[in-house]
Amino acid sequence: MGTAPRICVLIPVFNHALTIQRVVCGARAQFPVIVVNDGSTDETPAVLAQEADITVVTLTANRGKAAALKAGFARARELGFTHAITLDADGQHPTEAIPTFAAACHRQPDALIVGVRDLKKAGAPFARRATNALSNFWFRVETGVRLADTQCGYRCYPLEAAGRLQVRSERYAYELEVLVRAAWAGMMLVPLPVLADYAAPTSRLSHFHPLRDFGAISWLHSRLSTQAFCVPAPLRRLAARGVLRDMPRSHRVQTVLGHLFSENAQTPGRLASSVGVGLFCGLAPIWGFQTLAAALLAQKLRLNKAIAVTARNISFPLAAPFILAAGLILGHYLHTGQFIRFSADEVDRKIPLLLFEWATGSIVLAALVAALGALVSFLLARATGRGQVDPHHD
Repeated sequence: MGTAPRICVLIPVFNHALTIQRVVCGARAQFPVIVVNDGSTDETPAVLAQEADITVVTLTANRGKAAALKAGFARARELGFTHAITLDADGQHPTEAIPTFAAACHRQPDALIVGVRDLKKAGAPFARRATNALSNFWFRVETGVRLADTQCGYRCYPLEAAGRLQVRSERYAYELEVLVRAAWAGMMLVPLPVLADYAAPTSRLSHFHPLRDFGAISWLHSRLSTQAFCVPAPLRRLAARGVLRDMPRSHRVQTVLGHLFSENAQTPGRLASSVGVGLFCGLAPIWGFQTLAAALLAQKLRLNKAIAVTARNISFPLAAPFILAAGLILGHYLHTGQFIRFSADEVDRKIPLLLFEWATGSIVLAALVAALGALVSFLLARATGRGQVDPHHD
């Protein structure tokens, strides 16, 4: 960023008439303040009307924290600000820390500065500490980034970069998804230790709805962790930045498929190994779990999951009877040295007795076909120049 950051303080508020004046006064002494009144039904509008030199954005009905933040970000950009320091209206976040956020912003203007609280030391309720710890765990699973507090609303957002993030969640889940998408987009997340005041009764007045909001956050983690597992990092980066959304449809499809089938397949050896893993799982006697096994094994071995899952489809429904028969014939031959003989009146009686032989034959068959398929894939890749994709290509 070429010019010095223009910073404002953004405070979303819903029914915090007892604390909003103190928070506004503390923030206004340092930077311009934007307050988003998210449909408050108490005395909050009257309190805000008494405050001079602040910008108030009013939402006629309560729409949740996500809507309040988005409305505040939009007004901040209209007013020419480049960064917004967000803090809660309940007095939990000390306004004395605002200059620390501003200093961090000047040092790293492209980063998202994230407040990190010591919840145990601050005396936060056990339920709050437990949900935050769980959220931190899933955040690390989804991004590979360690962050000790993923639920603190005390942050400094670079407005242009944050505005490009493709975030769909509403209410409290919004702030969590912003962090994940920012990490996927390649934004630097800078933790900043902050104090939190849970001593005052008003600091515990949360509008978090246990059933609705915890359900939304749980569903969000399910979506994001699935995406983190299935979608290559470069593709997640393009999606998080909104680049995919702006592409023509045909180019978008080509880009998605290109990344799906090039991740961890940069050499003929890795490409061939991915094929081999998929063929092995497709023929192994693990019916019902073949796709999951192929994906998990490819992930563990750092191979291409899309190629492995595609190769696993060697056991498509029409081929299943032949694969079962081949495994049984091979297994019986390995154990007895003789080819099995089928007859209509014996097949129902013999197949249950030969289950072990079938399992053995299926594993051997899977290994042989996997080795052959990997070898053929390797030779074809070498001959055609496949598997020579730049892993850093966006």
